[in-house]
Amino acid sequence: MSRKTVLSLMRATGVLHLGNYLGAARDFAALSVDPGYDCFFGIADLHALTSLDDPEALRASTRAVARDYLAAGVDAERAVLFRQSAIPETSELFWLLCNVTSAGELQRSKTFQEMSRKQPENVNAGLLTYPVLMAADILGPRADLVPVGEDQMPHLEMARNIAQRFNHRFGETFPLPEAYRKSAIRVPGLDGLGKMSKSDGNGFGIAESPERIWELLRLATTDPARQRRSDPGNPDLCPIGHLHRYVSPAEDVARTEEGCRTAGIGCIDCKKVLHGNVVALLAPVRERSARLADARVEEVLAAGADRARERIAATLATAKERMGL
Repeated sequence: MSRKTVLSLMRATGVLHLGNYLGAARDFAALSVDPGYDCFFGIADLHALTSLDDPEALRASTRAVARDYLAAGVDAERAVLFRQSAIPETSELFWLLCNVTSAGELQRSKTFQEMSRKQPENVNAGLLTYPVLMAADILGPRADLVPVGEDQMPHLEMARNIAQRFNHRFGETFPLPEAYRKSAIRVPGLDGLGKMSKSDGNGFGIAESPERIWELLRLATTDPARQRRSDPGNPDLCPIGHLHRYVSPAEDVARTEEGCRTAGIGCIDCKKVLHGNVVALLAPVRERSARLADARVEEVLAAGADRARERIAATLATAKERMGL
């Protein structure tokens, strides 16, 4: 069986949080050591420019995401970990793909419309062409599989459409990428208002200290029906109850849910049980992160860029030749 190429990029907008780890990074670590896959994991610093204009913050965030990938267990000897901006061939491929992409298609993008509402003072061209750069990210390494959540599926579909259009016009050049999807994981944010998200700041980093994690968990939203210690609650309506199901052993889940429904356990006690399990789950991540010097992270990114450029340059050369360049 031939090896499949997996491609995933994470925006450089802050450290990875628990939701990123449970929903993606943990799987990436497993894929990185699986002999059936060639893995390309990028830090999307170019994409981050659409909403981030602090150079130092961008550099620090890019390094932090790379560190978290390595701390999560991604094998840098087997997988290719790289900065998006270190691959000029991707930006050139982006321009080629812009010329087979309809402006109307980009303007109708739900992501463009949503981001335009979020930052109406800065509706830049980068926001509009974001899906084309994402298509270049995917098609450059000739990815077969792209791990995506529901919110990213439209971008993957657009990448497939762009690839099909290019292939039809200029000859078979790009494989059509497919979604790599396991059971969906929607880790709730600590504010109870939706999923854990970098932009909403409602989570905690995977390499945070136990003390910092407790500070955040202690203040986390719980079932609003539990106004007093004696009030019974419903763990189905509580972010803490949902988090237990992702990180706690079955016996702890059963005990805390029963205690919540009968008011046999208070919210603080329930959070303490969760805290212990989160700390235990992330202990290996914290330990690996503490051992990673900045110089080592930069070394991995530089080596990854060289390996990624070799693959992507070959794709770009083929695309340019077929377009008559």
